[in-house]
Amino acid sequence: MRKFLVFLCAMSLVFCVATGTWATTYTGSIIGGDTTLFGTDGWSDATLSWTVNDVTNPGFWRFDYNFTDVTKELSHIMIELSASFTIDNIIDISSDYDRDAPKTYETGSDNPGMLGDLFGIKWDTTEDLTSYDFWIVSDRVPMWGDFYAKDGVDGDGKVYAYNKKFGYDTTADIVHGNAGGWVLVPDTHNVPIPSTMLLFGCGLIGLAVVGRKKIQ
Repeated sequence: MRKFLVFLCAMSLVFCVATGTWATTYTGSIIGGDTTLFGTDGWSDATLSWTVNDVTNPGFWRFDYNFTDVTKELSHIMIELSASFTIDNIIDISSDYDRDAPKTYETGSDNPGMLGDLFGIKWDTTEDLTSYDFWIVSDRVPMWGDFYAKDGVDGDGKVYAYNKKFGYDTTADIVHGNAGGWVLVPDTHNVPIPSTMLLFGCGLIGLAVVGRKKIQ
């Protein structure tokens, strides 16, 4: 019986190491000119890409974004957050973000062309850039959501971009890649403990118990 217990514990550890399911990375992008991103004027070919992982900051999710391929300089960019997201869910974040966020940003003169209000967080660039990197670390798992960006031009020359599915919800599984016009953003739920991590813990405890009995 004792040999079987040792074998079972060892196999649980091997299974966890082999599957590595607690280390996850998602990458993707939406691109102007296809069915995923809409951009006006010099942003018709813009690209928003992302890498989301739970490896860089163990126990949390890091969301890295890059907005590029634009001929007009970026003024500000926003990503959607779930309605229950609070400041406490921000573990770390890149500079230039709105300290009043998360909050609701309204469509209008500050956000021309935005198809509806957006609850989320905004980054204001401190200089004119045609490529911009920004990121957030959170205890929230990823989901599909919206984004909106605007350049600094006022009057009739306003330039902006957003995902083609802006304002529409989806239940598409994120493991299947781009769901067709959304961006990966922090979700409603906190980071779960994967079942394999529980199995890993059980394996360690089991081996410790068996080892203690041998010593006694």
